[in-house]
Amino acid sequence: MREQQELSEADDIRFTFLFHPPVDDAAAWQMTVDGFVHALTAAFPEAFTKYRTSGLRGNSVVDFEVEVQPEMWVEGVASTPVENSAVITVASATATEAAHFALWLRNSLVPRPDLIRFSSERALDSGDATEWLIPAGGGFEEVQTILAEHVEALDSE
Repeated sequence: MREQQELSEADDIRFTFLFHPPVDDAAAWQMTVDGFVHALTAAFPEAFTKYRTSGLRGNSVVDFEVEVQPEMWVEGVASTPVENSAVITVASATATEAAHFALWLRNSLVPRPDLIRFSSERALDSGDATEWLIPAGGGFEEVQTILAEHVEALDSE
């Protein structure tokens, strides 16, 4: 019961999550912005996408908004800071919202389920460059639990 209560409390907190391939294998996803948009709109026909040029590197990025569950929307940005690499940012999301997106990412876009790492803007801002691993197996509960643990770890600092 206590674990469920802690997860509920973690889900009241919004984080900006960053999903990416392993740092030591940055090109593992072989992702392009166009490929991301194609996969996203194939899975979520109502998705909103808008291309723009990154002010930081001058490369193409895409802003997106997608309904991952009925009445549950996430928004973010997908970019390829270096060729075939990827960073997908989900902005101001709860652990539950981010977990739905991460599960789609793992099951639909990434070539192998063991290739998804994540962090958060809050972690990076505090100097923590730890790569957290999205579980390669299991379902929604396992993914949601690891994201909630990340939130709890940083929110208690």
